[in-house]
Amino acid sequence: MIWFVLFMVAVPLAALMAALLFVQYRRFTGVIGELERKLEAERNDFGVRTTSFRIENEQLQTEREKMQREKERLTEQKFAMAEANLTMLELKEKLTEQTAELKKQKFAMAEANLKMLELNENLAAEKEKSAKLLRNILPERVIAELGENGRSEPELFEHVTVFFSDIVGFTAISGALDPALLISELSDIFTEFDHIFVRNGCERIKTIGDAYLSVSGMPSPDAGHFCNILRSALEAIKYLAERNRTHDLKWQMRMGINSGKVVGGIVGVEKYIYDVFGDTINTAARMEQTSEPMRINVAESTYSLAKDEFEFIPREPAAVKGKGVMRMYWLTGERQRQA
Repeated sequence: MIWFVLFMVAVPLAALMAALLFVQYRRFTGVIGELERKLEAERNDFGVRTTSFRIENEQLQTEREKMQREKERLTEQKFAMAEANLTMLELKEKLTEQTAELKKQKFAMAEANLKMLELNENLAAEKEKSAKLLRNILPERVIAELGENGRSEPELFEHVTVFFSDIVGFTAISGALDPALLISELSDIFTEFDHIFVRNGCERIKTIGDAYLSVSGMPSPDAGHFCNILRSALEAIKYLAERNRTHDLKWQMRMGINSGKVVGGIVGVEKYIYDVFGDTINTAARMEQTSEPMRINVAESTYSLAKDEFEFIPREPAAVKGKGVMRMYWLTGERQRQA
């Protein structure tokens, strides 16, 4: 009976204990599950953080490697720049040296150019002196031929007028004068004659002592050759007359003119002399010899060309040495041109 009572009491108590244990178990199991879920969540979060950390670490490593490479590259560039600077300094030094050398060469070249200019100026001056001296003995055309061909062939000129003059009593006067004064007087007169004849298109051929020979119509042909010579002769005798009024020495000249054919050419090799030849020259000399002081004696050949343009006084026909009797004329002036 007791055992039954105990059994009856123990069974409900056991059931109650079992129920309490089950409830505790459920509570404990719930807590354990919650803890496991939290732990799993923490584990997952830790895994995420670990992965993130790993990724960040890899990124940092990559950045570190990249920075290292950049550092190495910058270091290389730095060394390269340093080498470039050294090279630049070397080039600059070389350039400075070359510039200094170029300046020296430039100054040397400038000095050489100045010397060259000076030599050229001296050469030009000497050349002009030579040309001037050459023009005193040779006509311009002959000088040009010599320059182009190295020679000048004799040439016949069909239409030429020739002027001859000499000083009256020159031998007696010159013997009484100082040579320097005599040369100065002749130079003064003949220089003015040169100006007159050149101005009128004539060519002075030569002077022999007190004789003066000029032509027109050669070496360059000129249809007005007779006018050129006659006009020059009138101006020359006028100049001499005016000069005599203002100078102590009174010079008088005889002048002769003739026209015709003349041969002109260079005579000599060592010393060039341009000379004229032919009967026309000889006749002009005869006209001068048969002239009178301060008068211009003109042959009939010239008179026939110029009688309409100049004024003449006929002379009595006279015997001329080597020519026979010739008609001659005194030149008195140029006819006034009608307007």
